[in-house]
Amino acid sequence: MSELLKITGLGKSFGRHRVFAGLNMKLSAGKVYGLLGLNGEGKTTLIRILLGVIPADCGQIHYKDTPVLYGSAGYKEEVGYIPEDFFLFAGMRVGELLDFNSAFYHRWDNGRAADLLKRFSLDKKARIKTLSRGMKLRLEMVTALAAQPAFLILDDPTSGLDVPTRHDFLQGIIRELADSGTTILFATHLVHELERIVDHIFILDGGRIIMDEEYEAVKNSTRRVRLSFEDKSPGDFGIEGILTMQRDGRRVEMVVRPWSEDKKRAIESLGPRNLEVEPLSLEDIFRSFVAR
Repeated sequence: MSELLKITGLGKSFGRHRVFAGLNMKLSAGKVYGLLGLNGEGKTTLIRILLGVIPADCGQIHYKDTPVLYGSAGYKEEVGYIPEDFFLFAGMRVGELLDFNSAFYHRWDNGRAADLLKRFSLDKKARIKTLSRGMKLRLEMVTALAAQPAFLILDDPTSGLDVPTRHDFLQGIIRELADSGTTILFATHLVHELERIVDHIFILDGGRIIMDEEYEAVKNSTRRVRLSFEDKSPGDFGIEGILTMQRDGRRVEMVVRPWSEDKKRAIESLGPRNLEVEPLSLEDIFRSFVAR
């Protein structure tokens, strides 16, 4: 699978506040990447750097092996962007906005735009200022996707969508794009949105990437363990990889990674009255890694 984007040693600060430092990321074609982090961890700052809106303090970005410099514009024709807070020309009609945008993208597909308008129940003659927030977000999707981007960046875009449209976007359009070769970077703190579509996980926490792994590998190696004992629970379980632990008298709940049968046997040797082991959702995994 070919490498589309490579970030090496990226750093950014605002005054004395360091947003992140030493960021390294690689994105391959045709995969859905989740960029996860709590609010304020720098997801949007990273996206603004990738879009050329602000400069990085240090580091390098390569797009298809070509250096991306602040102010360079050539690669942007292949990049689509759907933000959480969007800007549209309110006085235009839907069709006028699409005609305007089509002039900037040589791969613009009018047929794709027409199909998406129908799919999202958008009227070409409607004035943008009359559209609801959800309808405006659908229009943002049309303008981004009709440009046929090789790289699509999503910054928490689904908050204004109704449930059917959100489902269609996440499990329909996103997977269709990835299957056709588009690379997708989906930044969000609403982790449950990515559960069924994400291929690879980045977790940004405390100014650094603390996870850079395939989601299936993470899911298969992380377990929640619930225990209860006849008497007081042990002070030390003698295993490595305990991400979180909660104690309530004789009861213990912990998240362990990587989980193994050897660790299960080690816990069983402590003589628990009850032992339950279960997989975690992506949201639970995320919370375990960023627990304070």
